[in-house]
Amino acid sequence: MVPDLAANPSLLGRLRLEKSVHEPRADTADAFVDTDMETLADMLGDSELVDRFRSWSMSWKMVRTLRLLAEQAGRCIDYAALGHGFPPQHPVDRLTYREGKHSSFEKSQQRSNDSAEAVRELCKTRPSEDAICSQFVREIGCRTESVGHVSMDGVLLALENELLLPLRSLNEGRQWMYQTLSKAPLPTAEIDRVVQEITQSVLENKYKFWRYNNPVGRRQLEGLSQNQLDIWQEASCGWVKLESGTIKIHEDEDNELGLFWATKIGGPSHGFDVEAQCHLPLLANARSKVILVSDPSYPHHPVGRAHFKMLWTAKNQPLLWLEKVNKDFRADVDTGLWSAAVLMHAAKKAKAMGVALFCDPSVSTALASVAASLDQSPVVVQVQERIVLRPSNGVTEASDYLTNKHDWLQCEEEVTGAVLRMVYVPPGAEMPDAEPEARL
Repeated sequence: MVPDLAANPSLLGRLRLEKSVHEPRADTADAFVDTDMETLADMLGDSELVDRFRSWSMSWKMVRTLRLLAEQAGRCIDYAALGHGFPPQHPVDRLTYREGKHSSFEKSQQRSNDSAEAVRELCKTRPSEDAICSQFVREIGCRTESVGHVSMDGVLLALENELLLPLRSLNEGRQWMYQTLSKAPLPTAEIDRVVQEITQSVLENKYKFWRYNNPVGRRQLEGLSQNQLDIWQEASCGWVKLESGTIKIHEDEDNELGLFWATKIGGPSHGFDVEAQCHLPLLANARSKVILVSDPSYPHHPVGRAHFKMLWTAKNQPLLWLEKVNKDFRADVDTGLWSAAVLMHAAKKAKAMGVALFCDPSVSTALASVAASLDQSPVVVQVQERIVLRPSNGVTEASDYLTNKHDWLQCEEEVTGAVLRMVYVPPGAEMPDAEPEARL
């Protein structure tokens, strides 16, 4: 169960709660509701819906939730029937999911029709918030009696972030998550537990709070100062001006619900419906984040992604771990400055936290340049360092850079072999204990 903030007042200052849904301004509320009602009526083929909803004085929140529910439930993938699988079984980019034209959607047409009919029937009677929330719970493959409290804000925020399909895939596709890529078995009860906790935290609108405040998550970050904790948990962002426009470099949004779609940005990689056991560590671990790139030339959603982790050396020194920047497969954008921009973001975060930043040796020149722009006497060294992985709240860990195993059961603390990395050491941070092979 997700911890209750009221029962933990000492945590109130540590973490901002999830951002509330965007309530329309008073001067635009009527037009906002009218647009959603008309769109919903068109989708459901219900010409009397607008008049009916007006007579019931339906709130903007209920109308918008119903509109998004009809849109996403009526364009769905039946994971209970199709399961998980490698491309081309399911789409590889978010826009294709949004368009609903992949063969996965064609094979799921009956389920889409049934879902649309369920929402249509719901709109014929005066639906309560509980009824709308219950329909969402059924659409994501859960039994209403198997979940705890469901918040209307949680459901609306999930729909605004297009989480119906990711949540359905995780809940209906658990049997495909009970083994690693190499077919090693995983504990089914633990996989079930983390999927249930992820789902429940989203439904309660406490997903980010749960990520950082469950016992395993707190252990992963244990040893950081309060200031370091606050900076790590912040959804930091920055902007880079280019001739084509201003790109945004950010660690998702405050609610972190973008993590559900992050691994659908480039790769090839895992996601919520392919190697989903590899996706759980990102969704569930307090040590795991992503740095995203949003580019105005591809306005649909974030178009770049790099894994970003808060880890420890074998000598218990904190570090930030940055992996490769990936681009959305479908996007035709200029990525020339992405790597430098993401490196700058990560280095600024490392400097603010006072910890070292570990990067791939291939970016040594760019990292040295970034460090020189931040410090008068920059320190960038190449080291071979063993990394401590405290237990994963996602049951597995997945990385092609930390080990050669890709994904593996990681419920106990382990130490990797020596990993070759380029390290930026900001002023005041601890120098890695391993002997540097080179200083730039």
